[in-house]
Amino acid sequence: MTDFAVLVDGARVAKVATEDDVRSWLAKYREEHSEDDPGAAHVQIIERRRLAWLRGGTLLDRRQFF
Repeated sequence: MTDFAVLVDGARVAKVATEDDVRSWLAKYREEHSEDDPGAAHVQIIERRRLAWLRGGTLLDRRQFF
């Protein structure tokens, strides 16, 4: 099972279940921050797979969700 942690400036702000949920969250963030962070440069997305609590996750390029 895969889920995603969404971080802004290193602090987790959301945990979502699918890539579509990441896209929706990111679109809303970009809309809300169109003045100060339109490219979502402050957002990190971590893919968390099975045993992520032990092995950590994989940092994904946020642009793949634009």
